Amino acid sequence: MAKYQGGKMSGKVGDVIHSNWNGREYVRKRPETVANPRTEAQQSHRNAFAEISRLSSAMKEGHKVGLHYKSVRDKANTFSVFKKINKDCYGPDGIDYQHVCISSGSVAITHIIAASVDAQGKVHVEFQGNSGPEYENDEFYLYVFCPDQHDGHFAPPVKRKVGMASAIIPPEWLGHTLHLYAFMKGKRGQTSNTIYVGQF
Repeated sequence: MAKYQGGKMSGKVGDVIHSNWNGREYVRKRPETVANPRTEAQQSHRNAFAEISRLSSAMKEGHKVGLHYKSVRDKANTFSVFKKINKDCYGPDGIDYQHVCISSGSVAITHIIAASVDAQGKVHVEFQGNSGPEYENDEFYLYVFCPDQHDGHFAPPVKRKVGMASAIIPPEWLGHTLHLYAFMKGKRGQTSNTIYVGQF
């Protein structure tokens, strides 16, 4: 429906569309059909976007922390930022979990020394615990994601100098594939890039 305001019309009247730009009025004919050829490339792109959107919802607990600082700087929400930086993580074989990013930033990462998941559902990760003054406020965040359960959760964060983090996974996750991710969180909420700990 068209609107008439300030001596100018905007909106649709029949098959004609009125619009205003830079103080000038424009009129154009509405297209009879909208091109949607559904090419293989288009379908592939749509499938990838849908899968990454679902993954963004499933991993929201992770990226709401890991991408918070970046999302504020980019003036976007963490869901949008996650989808943008992970758009190439879906291919013919599904999600490439090894390259999924739940955090991004300039805080120095740490190196993983060892990681394991025992039969009782306990996750243990040992990492390099730098203890210099520039790292004293850094925390290590361990995030465990289970694709089959479409869910993930954090272990309690620990100081970088501790060098070890543990988590207990829900009983219903036992026997399913788990992907472990980590990142460092420093002063003012800044984070590091994602560390892919491994698949178990």
